Amino acid sequence: MKSVPENIFLSSVLANAPRLLGQLNRNPLSGSYGSFDRDYWHYRTNDISSARCQEAALTLALLYKHNFPGNKYYHSEKILGWINASLSFALKIQNRDGSFNEWYINESSYVATAFLSAALAETIGLMGKEKLEDYDKILGGLEKAADWLIKHNETSVFNQLAGSVFALAKISFLTSCEKYLKTAGEKLNLIISRQSSEGWWGEYGGPDVGYLSLMIDYLAKYYELDKREDVLISIKRACAFLINFLHPNFTVGGEYMSRNTEYLIPSGFVYLSDLDANAKIITAFNIASLSSGSGIGPASLDDRYLCYILYNWLQAGISLSHSGISQRADINDYLTARRINIFLKDSGIRIRQTEKYYFAANLYKGGAFRLYLPGRQYFDSGVEIKLAGRGLISGALDYSNEIASEEGCLTVSGRLKPIKEPLMKTPIMILFKTWQIVFGKFSNWQAFLKDFLRKKMISYKDPSHILFKREFIINNDSLIVKDWISKIIKEKDFFCEQKTSYNFIPSSKFFTSQEVEDNGGRAEKEFSGSRGGCSLRRIFNF
Repeated sequence: MKSVPENIFLSSVLANAPRLLGQLNRNPLSGSYGSFDRDYWHYRTNDISSARCQEAALTLALLYKHNFPGNKYYHSEKILGWINASLSFALKIQNRDGSFNEWYINESSYVATAFLSAALAETIGLMGKEKLEDYDKILGGLEKAADWLIKHNETSVFNQLAGSVFALAKISFLTSCEKYLKTAGEKLNLIISRQSSEGWWGEYGGPDVGYLSLMIDYLAKYYELDKREDVLISIKRACAFLINFLHPNFTVGGEYMSRNTEYLIPSGFVYLSDLDANAKIITAFNIASLSSGSGIGPASLDDRYLCYILYNWLQAGISLSHSGISQRADINDYLTARRINIFLKDSGIRIRQTEKYYFAANLYKGGAFRLYLPGRQYFDSGVEIKLAGRGLISGALDYSNEIASEEGCLTVSGRLKPIKEPLMKTPIMILFKTWQIVFGKFSNWQAFLKDFLRKKMISYKDPSHILFKREFIINNDSLIVKDWISKIIKEKDFFCEQKTSYNFIPSSKFFTSQEVEDNGGRAEKEFSGSRGGCSLRRIFNF
């Protein structure tokens, strides 16, 4: 691996700061001065400015306040002006009830309200009253947001609830309002009570590495404010779960996780490195991943997510510079020596690592798996077929799948699901926008619409009549994968060894370099058909 820069987190942020500033409307006389949503103010293809883009204010504040090598933004008057502009614009787009919109008008998004409030609270806490033109107004806006968060909860995706916990706690410390801290504690109790025995929280029903790392970050920030021992215990359990999914080539996660993400938010792990051995290992892994260009870092993020989360890498770098952690810790030794052979029953995930290979598969996702061999990696998102012009897949999270795990054999069977990729057409968009303007302000409608969109774009609840079965036979020197479906089709319409995901997860599908490296092609394959259906047998030799 190439030599590591003095602080890889900070250098990666500085390399992408110009791209971040390019998202910002820097024209003082513009009505949207301070907006970080370039699609709104520059391309003018969006009819609202996504509130979550304003989280970038925290990145600017951290650049302004912290002096480190190469940081030309430190104490810059231009940056200070843009911080004030971005905060003022955030107030301008806040809904009357205190909530914010991320995707569409009158959305009252829980995640946007929680995450933006957390970022703005951190920003004004960092900058202080003397540097901010509208400090009192911003604090008032945060109180409105906190009052809205008190009345609402989110348990389909627990990372959003964790964000609200930190937001409420931070606003409480800024305002000395006890009710916010009290509610944060109540929501936190719910989070701790709902943690799986395996260490994860549900993300649309299952574990996901990227969103779990985000949860850890928010919980670590809360722990910094309020040293609750049960919070630290909960975080340590989550880190112990995550440690299993560090791939030998410095990538992580993927299609065998519930939301397909392949990144680790680094800041929480750096902060916790002195408190938890697993967090320290994950920090070293993040450093190696970023310096080798293997995994997902700031350069891999699209413009939108650069606005959302770039500050996490900056906070990681700042924490690293004040710690005794070595950037040259040889994580290779750990990954090479590690041995894993576990089945996580709640999540349906089997992981096995020997001196020859690393293998991870999620049976509840139709047997989607990753296989890593020296110099090679195989991606497989489950059975995918083309039938009568439409696609069907096994790789959708489904806890009605029948699964079994024995020492050398894994099996999963269930029904294929039709691929869902609903695209917005102009007539539907016009109708949707009109309806939202008229009726979207009503909270009951907002809740119904969110539930409808999640079922339509994220969850797979409608199986087809076509059955599938996947069997893994794990030997010391080979992996045999047997697939069967209850339909006779041509071999060219039977797909596998693909890195695909079809549901709408905004922070997934970022590119990693491993995708253009050796991915399969060396498995021995045998395809056959009979009256009962067709099957594919593959042998991966180690």
